[in-house]
Amino acid sequence: MTSVRTLSDGRQLAYEEYGDPAGTPVFSFHGGLSSRLDAAPADQAARDLGIRLISPDRPGMGGSTYQPDRTLLDWPQDITELADALSIDRFAVMGWSAGGPYAAVCAAKMSARVTAAALLSSSVPLDKFGTSKGLSTDDRILLFLTERAPRLASVIMRLTIADASDSRLYKEVTRSFPPVDRAVLKEETDTTKAVAFVRESMLHGTQGCIQDYRIFGASWGFDLEEITAPTFIWEGTEDHTGPPEYREYLHAHIPNSTITLVPNEGHLSLLPHHAHEILQALIV
Repeated sequence: MTSVRTLSDGRQLAYEEYGDPAGTPVFSFHGGLSSRLDAAPADQAARDLGIRLISPDRPGMGGSTYQPDRTLLDWPQDITELADALSIDRFAVMGWSAGGPYAAVCAAKMSARVTAAALLSSSVPLDKFGTSKGLSTDDRILLFLTERAPRLASVIMRLTIADASDSRLYKEVTRSFPPVDRAVLKEETDTTKAVAFVRESMLHGTQGCIQDYRIFGASWGFDLEEITAPTFIWEGTEDHTGPPEYREYLHAHIPNSTITLVPNEGHLSLLPHHAHEILQALIV
């Protein structure tokens, strides 16, 4: 069930809880064009491990209020307020894809509270990495349009996601993914449920997703070397949303980090198939 917290500036932050309500807390940060619902595949593993998995929507996405002019560095304050409201002192963080930077910034700026971090198929600071080459064509197009032609980006997002039928959205989501990722979505026999995590991202329009893509392409505003918590970098060998150099870059710049490369897993299949191992590593 979705819960909502009102933050000190009046915004609402929506979040979902999975796993064990009395368990060890882990905050999960969703991918781009996604929502709090993308942590659902880890529910059973979290229950088995005694983990309380808390998955918030970013501002303007899902049920969370839009935050004008936000940057990546604003996110730790939101998580500080949410953790305080839930009476959680110390916790681990996990970020998938475009959610990786949000886990990283919490680990860097909340070092007294973050015990460990997991970066799943994570993006990198593109300005420091030096190029967007290697990203999927869709991501490169949206990075360009959200910065240079946001109205056109909004139209494309509405046509392909917000206003698309479930069957059309399902085809759009699976269009560029490898067979292992398509198979994961097919495991959900209800098409509406299979694409709900994407559709929910534009519950109140495209503004939040456009802003999220701008942040994806912008400077992160901190150095990865600031992260001191144990950091686990996970990626599937069939994941081609970014180049292999991404995981090597993260590993080279995060001092206490390890890489786990999982054979035959893709972008969407990694968490559903390996949630137990991923979450277990965060119990430190």
